[in-house]
Amino acid sequence: MELIIAKTAGYCFGVNNAVDSVEKAIKEHENTDIYTLGPIIHNKQVIDKLTKKGVKTIEDLSEISQGIVIIRSHGVGENILKEADEKDLNTINATCPYVKSIQQKVNQYYKNGYKIIIIGDKNHPEVKGINGWCENNALVVDNKNSVPNTDKYDKICVVAQTTITNTLYKEITDKISEQNPNAVLFNTICNATRERQDETKTIASSVDCMIIIGGYHSSNTQKLVVISQQNCKNTIHIETKEDLEIGSIRKYKKVGISAGASTPRWIIEEVIDFMENNLENEIENDMKESYEETFNNLKKGSVVEGKVISASDDEIIVNVGYKTDGIIKKHEFTNNPDADLSTLVKPQDVIEVLVLNIGQDNIELSKIRIEERKAKDELEKAYQEERVMSGRIVKVIKGGLMVDIDFSEVFMPASQYHFKYIKDLNTLMGEEVRGKIIEFDKKKNKVIFSQRVILEEEQNIKREEDAKQKNEFFDSLKVGQKIDGKVKSIMKYGVFIEIGPIDGFVHISDLSYSKVKHPSDIVKEGEIVETVIINLDHENAKIKLSIKELTEDPWTTFIKSYSKDTVVQVKITNILSFGAFAEIIPQVEGLIHISEISHDKVENVESVLTSGEVVEAKIINIDKEKKKISLSIKETLEPQVKEIEENVTVYKEDDASPTLGDLFGDLFK
Repeated sequence: MELIIAKTAGYCFGVNNAVDSVEKAIKEHENTDIYTLGPIIHNKQVIDKLTKKGVKTIEDLSEISQGIVIIRSHGVGENILKEADEKDLNTINATCPYVKSIQQKVNQYYKNGYKIIIIGDKNHPEVKGINGWCENNALVVDNKNSVPNTDKYDKICVVAQTTITNTLYKEITDKISEQNPNAVLFNTICNATRERQDETKTIASSVDCMIIIGGYHSSNTQKLVVISQQNCKNTIHIETKEDLEIGSIRKYKKVGISAGASTPRWIIEEVIDFMENNLENEIENDMKESYEETFNNLKKGSVVEGKVISASDDEIIVNVGYKTDGIIKKHEFTNNPDADLSTLVKPQDVIEVLVLNIGQDNIELSKIRIEERKAKDELEKAYQEERVMSGRIVKVIKGGLMVDIDFSEVFMPASQYHFKYIKDLNTLMGEEVRGKIIEFDKKKNKVIFSQRVILEEEQNIKREEDAKQKNEFFDSLKVGQKIDGKVKSIMKYGVFIEIGPIDGFVHISDLSYSKVKHPSDIVKEGEIVETVIINLDHENAKIKLSIKELTEDPWTTFIKSYSKDTVVQVKITNILSFGAFAEIIPQVEGLIHISEISHDKVENVESVLTSGEVVEAKIINIDKEKKKISLSIKETLEPQVKEIEENVTVYKEDDASPTLGDLFGDLFK
């Protein structure tokens, strides 16, 4: 006989947690009355064991006035918890986290004006408890034919009892959606329940006989029976080994076993042992080993994948394929104490976890330690590879900054942020940075991140590239070459011109042939100008430029057009004590000496000439070597001769010396 045992058989996390809460209360409160509000589990054998240990079952809080009361995994209404608080009872709330999540949803949507619909059995304690979180005003439906007309409700929120089948949930929600397309639907069937039902269906479809172990009054066990019967006509429902007739199954070649969520491991093992002892030669030896592997494939330190069953504010329930589900506390999932875990994961999410501890009835898991372990490995790898990583500054601490590089937070000393001094590190919050890990010690958990090393490397590379580019550019230049450039900066002694990767310089004397008071009179910053290279200093990589060389020398123009004795129109530009300068052509001037202004003696130049006045003058001398021109106004004027009266006798040197009477005698007649 081949025996196939469901891996999902037995306690779910919620049931296991509830039973464990009772066992823990028994150990810690020996002299205190302990009560469970309703049977802690739908399994007679477990209840009998707990009763022998002094645990009493009550149906209503009015039955007690003191002691410890344990709320079972099905949960209770909000009013029950308030009543327990008012009676000052020591309450241990063992409500399944998944059920608690449904209660919170119902309470939230009810307060927001939604009509609550619960899919399930109205007499089931879980459904009663959920209804208690919307003041018992929910509509409870258990089949598609009992769905009421929902058109009259503006807003509808639908939840489900955790142990119903997916088929039932879909039939009912499809009908509700037809009536009210905007209805908010939550498939709150427990993931462990769903997987147990799916596995039971799969096994039942492949065996000759199916055995379902669980309480006769257990809702989830009864649903397993129905599912099994639909896929295997030879389905047997038992509570314990005593209910199993060996003779009735001896004829089958392949037998499957599954168990409800309220069935403890020891009952399942008793059934298997009972079958082995009575069918010793008929059961393949590896079947029990397969079952044991189901329960013993985990160990402390194991890294496994699991599916999220439910998540509340402070814990996550995960199915890791063990006999019970695992639990991740908030501090083992995130470093943020204010985080709401229900917003970080959702049911069916697959996560990788580390097994911290395997107790008799529970598994402690951690996600954050997996991430820390991976982060250390990744940091070590990044350090060895000298990898450049990007991150964001998230915190300012003593001596530096904390940088989030996605998979970890690393420390960056203030001195490693930049080669420039930063006075206030708080101004860097939120800034994106790049860097390398420059120190790493796995044992001491020491990691030093540096952006400065990247900046210095990039700066050195840029310097080398700039130097290469400048050298190549410099080598391509020739004296006399014309080149355009942008005026980069203006100094009083000249102008720096940006030409490609190098700056050239135009001295003030090379801006114009005329006298320049300040370079800004000729060019403006940012202006594009044409220049010519007049000198290349290869040793110092300096370029001397000229703007004036691009135009003809005014002196050359003058020599071509003018010569000595030419009479020209000139403009007086400057008056001095010894004469006046006059412009002949633009940027070429000549000097009119004071003695060349008039045939008459001139005492004061300003009394004769005015600045800006245009006069006629003759070029009387050109000194080509010294580039000097002498002008004369008087050369353009006729000399003035004074008339002498006829009766005035003019004496020559050989005449006798005249007397006054000879000269002026007639004046006195």
